[in-house]
Amino acid sequence: MADGLCVALVGRPNVGKSRLFNCLSHSRRSIVHDRPGVTRDVVAAELGNGVTLLDTGGWGLSGESETPAQLVAAVERQVDLAIAMADTILFVLDGREGPLPLDLEIAKKLRRTGKRVLPVVNKLDRWEMDGLAEDFFCLGFADAPLAVSAEHRRGMDALEKMLFRNLPKPPPAGVDRPTVLALIGAPNVGKSSLANALLLRPRMIVSELAGTTRDTISADFSRIGADGQTRPLRLLDTAGLRADRKIRSPLGYFSSVRARRALEEADVAILVLDAVRGLTSWDKKLADEVRAAGKGLAIAVNKWDLARQAVRDGMVPGRSELEKFRSEYAMALRRELFGWPEVPILHVSATDGSGVASIVATALCLHQSAAKKIGTSPLNRAVRDCLPAGEKSFKIFYALQTGVEPITIRFYCNDRKLLDGNREARLRRRIVEKFALGGCGLRLEFLSRQRGMVKKIF
Repeated sequence: MADGLCVALVGRPNVGKSRLFNCLSHSRRSIVHDRPGVTRDVVAAELGNGVTLLDTGGWGLSGESETPAQLVAAVERQVDLAIAMADTILFVLDGREGPLPLDLEIAKKLRRTGKRVLPVVNKLDRWEMDGLAEDFFCLGFADAPLAVSAEHRRGMDALEKMLFRNLPKPPPAGVDRPTVLALIGAPNVGKSSLANALLLRPRMIVSELAGTTRDTISADFSRIGADGQTRPLRLLDTAGLRADRKIRSPLGYFSSVRARRALEEADVAILVLDAVRGLTSWDKKLADEVRAAGKGLAIAVNKWDLARQAVRDGMVPGRSELEKFRSEYAMALRRELFGWPEVPILHVSATDGSGVASIVATALCLHQSAAKKIGTSPLNRAVRDCLPAGEKSFKIFYALQTGVEPITIRFYCNDRKLLDGNREARLRRRIVEKFALGGCGLRLEFLSRQRGMVKKIF
């Protein structure tokens, strides 16, 4: 967590914490739904001036029959974690229902923390209802209950003024922008376990139940780069992405939307695979989405400890040497991911921590490579060597780099309509291999001499 003021939203289920979080952060980062228990992990947003806002799951979900007991316990551990990190706590209450026994129980726990607690009485949509906030003086906090309506943005100015009257100094100018890496993949491949291993703490809820993660969870951390300098990073742990036809609820839809939005924010996507399950057609589609977004990509083959043990126990037919199996596994993946020549493939295990450090090192390297400048002369030599001798139909007259992040190459050609998939793939592979761009976002643009129009090939 970055230095500065940390504010946590806490309360029982379905009092409007996520809607209030979205109001204060001027975003739609948290999923809002009438069903209790939608928020599970801690969701964070930077408000500026060094202020971090945390949205938490509801305390007291045990009465909800739809929520498994192990998830209830995990959600409450995450709430405790947010409270421990917070300097100030916003205790969110439902003004229409008045103080309930669970509110009084939570108030006792919050008073024991010794931290500043602001009671925020939500769902008071009209000024005539503001008097209902006085019922919450019984909670016994130093600050008076504040009447707000997150749905109608009533009372937000007063809340921000009360909350931020003792702001810390903003962080110094010139701080490096963090490298943003997003963990993406199908449900239940171990993304949250991998996120916890990267952060060296239990920041994400981990469960064998598919679909445990719903929001996209953001966490800042830092590591020493290859140059010996401390590098800031931001990790985005996303909900498991499913094919649209498999999304059967509004919650699944909004989780999917936020996961894809995380890909837009990221510099590098880490596509997490299950080592036992291997690469699926859906994983290949996700890799195509990364390429279309112009982001860097690395493949993290998680649960490699299981594959390693299977080889040692002789359970993999015809395989006895682990290193040979690892090499053949990577080669098979690259054959399937032909749209990503030389993509980095990392064999990792969130369980025993092996290979996890390579994810950060690879992400930093890919982010740095995305700003690479390619000389025009070497680029044109590489393109010329790539085209078959005596090519008469499709011709490239000239090529130059026109952008970075992603690296963008423009080709001036005789007729882009003559470009087929094989030629485009051959050009892409040649450029990636010649200039060491494996895993980097790469866009190729083709400009026809006849019509002066650009066609983007992703």
